[in-house]
Amino acid sequence: MRTAQTRRTSTAALLTLGLLSGPALAATVPPGGTLTVALGAAPASLDPSSGEASNEYYFTPAYDSLIDYDYDGKYKPNLATAWAWVGTNYKVLDLTLRPNVKFSDGSTLTAQTVKSWLDLQAKNKSPVAVNLGTQSVQVTGPLKVRLTMAASNPLALLFLSRTWLSGAIPCAKASANPAILKSATCGSGPYILDAKQTVTGDTYTYLPNPNYWNPRRVQWKKLVLKVVANPQAALDAVRAGQAQVAWPAQASLIPAALSAGLKSAGVPQNILGLDFLDKSGKVVPALKDVRVRQALNHAIDRTALAAALGGGQGSPVSSQFLQGADGYDASLINAYPYDVARAKQLLASAGYAQGFDLTILSTPIAGLDTLMQAVSGYWQAVGVRVKIDNKTQGADFFAGLTSGKYGVAAAALGATNPSLLAWNCCFQPGTVWNPDKTPVPQLTTLVDKLRVTDPTKAAPVARQINSFLTKNAWFAPVYSGKLNYVYDGKKVALTSPSGVQPVINILDFNPVR
Repeated sequence: MRTAQTRRTSTAALLTLGLLSGPALAATVPPGGTLTVALGAAPASLDPSSGEASNEYYFTPAYDSLIDYDYDGKYKPNLATAWAWVGTNYKVLDLTLRPNVKFSDGSTLTAQTVKSWLDLQAKNKSPVAVNLGTQSVQVTGPLKVRLTMAASNPLALLFLSRTWLSGAIPCAKASANPAILKSATCGSGPYILDAKQTVTGDTYTYLPNPNYWNPRRVQWKKLVLKVVANPQAALDAVRAGQAQVAWPAQASLIPAALSAGLKSAGVPQNILGLDFLDKSGKVVPALKDVRVRQALNHAIDRTALAAALGGGQGSPVSSQFLQGADGYDASLINAYPYDVARAKQLLASAGYAQGFDLTILSTPIAGLDTLMQAVSGYWQAVGVRVKIDNKTQGADFFAGLTSGKYGVAAAALGATNPSLLAWNCCFQPGTVWNPDKTPVPQLTTLVDKLRVTDPTKAAPVARQINSFLTKNAWFAPVYSGKLNYVYDGKKVALTSPSGVQPVINILDFNPVR
């Protein structure tokens, strides 16, 4: 992150390669054949504005981001070659765009293209537009735009990177008719979706984009994304040669993958557990009482589950932030020790000595269904009558999060992210992971402070947010785990992920030569 001293004039160097374009370069033959990646969930749409961050692999092949956030935690050029904050309140950001970039339909990237798309998303209040929070976008030159935020957003550069999709810019005709992006692509990325070889919800096939400005990034003649919700089936596919990479790989299966001669990569990132979606008690009245949510936390033997399900990688946790996050507080890691008597006491004091009925929204992604089965046993032991609704399709699970039908859902949320980012995506009332729209003034006040704080100095405020979430039991975290990849090292070489960038760019899945 840039410091206050450098942010006014900070710019990224123009890459020489970005000046190269033309049919000769675009015709470069990729060195690899077909890469098949087994992914745990299908996207609800191929429109990047509607994209859940966990589905970024369906968007990155077709859409370059404005800015690249690299594994070393530094921002680097992509569609934007330079940027600078104007003033000191993180509200106004100037971008300079790369020249000679063409979209897959042959049209050219301009400042107006960027403005039209960002304006449309702000009007539609799309998820990625909410993260970025633009109030206005001005064209200040043929390849220059100025973004003015409605509220200070020191993480705007991060949101404009590939992982958070706000900076994925489609062609101009998509702004005029966004419906074309539901089942097709029109981007400036290295690949194009091939509709003839694509089955929605099952298989997504991408072929090289002949107009791509950086042909050296095109490493495969064909890229196939195969939806395999069952983690064991995904591992079996890689072992059988039907896929070369599986993600996210269930931690408990990693030993079997290694014994089969496969490789794994991953860094501590996710916290697997449960998300209380209904803290106001509209669906499950008992959840309105913080004592009930605290009781459910105390009822879980995190140490046992981390050992049984963590594949040797898990550590029991009671808060949503891991070491490395600005909100990390070591004193909160064991805030809810396993204590059945305490759990029953809290339930009784809240008026639920006889328990209550509860349905958990679950999914097989990352083995969460297995964890939900285990947690339901612990909760039933303190009198809670639990049912599990397991959605085998990722799109159905994400739709369920905001359906208003569930009080609790399985969750595997990134735990080393900046707190402001976590607020925008997951904690803020009305977001996907917190559909309860009840305002929380105390949190809002803390977040307002973060918005005008240099990200490198955010820890004191961020820890207060962690304390509030933990003590008020917004979640029931269980154990931390790595965001794991399993892959065939004889065919594919993966760039090593990092704590700041745990999701490997799919363009960094390279053929072994």
